[in-house]
Amino acid sequence: MGEDLCFEPAVRLAARIASKELSPVELVDAYIARIEALDGHYRAYLTTTFERARERAAAAERAVMAGESLGPLHGVPLAVKDLLDTAGVRTTCGSSILAEHVPERSATAVLRLEQAGAILLGKLQMTEFAGTAHHPSLKSPRNPYDARRSPGGSSSGSGVAATAALCAGALGSDTVASIRNPAAWNGCVGFKPSYGRVSRSGVFPLAHSLDHVGPLTRTVEDAALLLGAIAGHDPCDATSMRGVLPAAWPRISAPGSLRVGYDESFVRTGAQPEVAGCVIEVLSLLEETGAEVVPVAIPLVDESLPHYDHIFSAEVSAAHRELYPAHADEYGPAFRGMLEHAATTTTDELVRAQQFRMAFADAVADLFSRVDLLVTPVGPINAPPQGATIAWDPGLIGFLRFTYHWNLVGAPALALPWGVDAQGLPQSVQLIGPFGADARVLSIGAAIERGMPRPPAPTA
Repeated sequence: MGEDLCFEPAVRLAARIASKELSPVELVDAYIARIEALDGHYRAYLTTTFERARERAAAAERAVMAGESLGPLHGVPLAVKDLLDTAGVRTTCGSSILAEHVPERSATAVLRLEQAGAILLGKLQMTEFAGTAHHPSLKSPRNPYDARRSPGGSSSGSGVAATAALCAGALGSDTVASIRNPAAWNGCVGFKPSYGRVSRSGVFPLAHSLDHVGPLTRTVEDAALLLGAIAGHDPCDATSMRGVLPAAWPRISAPGSLRVGYDESFVRTGAQPEVAGCVIEVLSLLEETGAEVVPVAIPLVDESLPHYDHIFSAEVSAAHRELYPAHADEYGPAFRGMLEHAATTTTDELVRAQQFRMAFADAVADLFSRVDLLVTPVGPINAPPQGATIAWDPGLIGFLRFTYHWNLVGAPALALPWGVDAQGLPQSVQLIGPFGADARVLSIGAAIERGMPRPPAPTA
């Protein structure tokens, strides 16, 4: 009973609590029992907050019995990546340098989750400072479909916890691919909103102008529910987006009359055949519902990598100025190598990169004047073997060529699970929309989700 309950969508759980059919206390206890039974294997959590969760579940139960609503996430148990500050709960960023850091104030996104009634189960594992590898002192989370395979990064614990039903949904962050990559390799939904849609106040930066906070969940509708709770302007984050939010994010409807862009060269270059094949299957499904597939050429993709790398490197250096090189010996080798590489970026390179960024954003906006949506892979392969040492190299960003472009222009992008491959590993596709069109991407993703082949529920 408890295990089945944990796999129910967050939207359904919230509705059952609101109707007094389900007790928040019962639900939190079910998740805690599942975490205690299985997280020794999955290793998704770095810190748990069970005592506080039980206290808040009891308060949520009293409120619902009194006819009071705490918000759209009333009583729903969630967890967050360990670079989002949590008042009174340590926030380590997956590092040894901040191993005992306990913030006084929570990140705005965490505050908004709790203001919407959510109950925090704990902080989720991540690669060191959202880089390429977990700190050597920590054991990596395990992929729910094959413990010998990578869980991705940097939001590794978020992807594992969402997929394995160790929470009803999670928050992660994405600078290159760090929501979408673990979503794809672990078999869940991951949404990178438009830049500024969600406040980054209280979120330790990897690269300020490329960072996005967003949800990892088991359904698109759940992703929309979490996004609706955390989105909106925040005076503590000058880059956060102003404007009226949609009343409901996923306006699910048949995707007829859509113009769907498909760049065959972009999709097939460097991608395994089965990965590209998933994109073709999604395009066929959309065509069957009346969408028009439009051949396009994604602009400036060959020129973008060095410019992205220069912006990324300069901002990584800035984010760690107070810690590096003073604490150089406490960094793991992968992140230390990233900082050493970042230090080589020159002012001239950064200026040229920012000029390219403006030109690229203009070209992408022109592309989206001709199509409503793009469909691509999330990555060129499905989850690779676990344990390979990753040294920083700009070519690593090139490996993530399907994702980093959309951080450069701040466009919304959705990783959508698409069955499993011959080895039983999750497959995924990516839906990308123009800047600000979060509701469009979620709506189309929710419509596709109805007919998509879902990965089976994982077993530990």
